[in-house]
Amino acid sequence: MTLQDETGNNKLKFAQSVILGSIVVALLIPALTILAELMAPFKDWLKNNFNHHWIGKGVISVIVFVGIYALGFVVPYKPSLERINRSIFILITLVLIGVLVIFGFFSYEAFLK
Repeated sequence: MTLQDETGNNKLKFAQSVILGSIVVALLIPALTILAELMAPFKDWLKNNFNHHWIGKGVISVIVFVGIYALGFVVPYKPSLERINRSIFILITLVLIGVLVIFGFFSYEAFLK
């Protein structure tokens, strides 16, 4: 079975929606991580509401992912393999940038500040 079979574009839409949700979360996690480290009230809010700030960031990320994923099926567009390939490249690039941003931030906090 390929991505395009008797179900039409549903498999392509599923793949594109998952990738788009992942892209948003790849941007969100570094932002939430740095925000929680720079703003004690936000980190405290995460701790108070989710028992630990890591759990809070995880719950927020899952909610955002599911929301973006659901929007991928509601918003009308024509998915294609080319768009999916481009989106995967963007996702990989953003994940690598996010890792570097978090590593850079904590390196700065630990060694240069």
